[in-house]
Amino acid sequence: MDSPDNGGENVNSQEILRTLFSLVMKFSRFLPPDEEISNMKTTELYAFLYIALFGPKKMKEIAEFLSTTKSNVTNVVDFLEEKGLVMREMDPDDRRTFRVILTEKGERTYGKILQNFDGLVRSVLEKFSEEDLQVVSEGFRRMVEALSKEGSGE
Repeated sequence: MDSPDNGGENVNSQEILRTLFSLVMKFSRFLPPDEEISNMKTTELYAFLYIALFGPKKMKEIAEFLSTTKSNVTNVVDFLEEKGLVMREMDPDDRRTFRVILTEKGERTYGKILQNFDGLVRSVLEKFSEEDLQVVSEGFRRMVEALSKEGSGE
């Protein structure tokens, strides 16, 4: 196993990308068979999950998260709003801007996703030892932390 101080010389970027891509694709197969979800494009699903997981977001924050323009985010949010999953509301901290929040329908749709994901996680985690679970959890935590620092220019 590579040690963190070896400069990553034995890191296989393609293998890491393949693994992450496979993980995301497998996750998407376990989304509930819901018409609202299956009609979403990937960007719309990511925006929806971002708002569901991290709470109300300004359009600028969604654009930064998706690495896209605010005009593209407007189209994404328009779609989600047309489906009744999100709505724009005045930001209570800055009345010059709006933030995007889940509607009751959006909360129910997210609840279906979370319920399916919970079943998947429980099923998969039963196959791991406690030690393996700690290693996997710590590995994910470190990867997210490192990627966050990379993206922020630290």
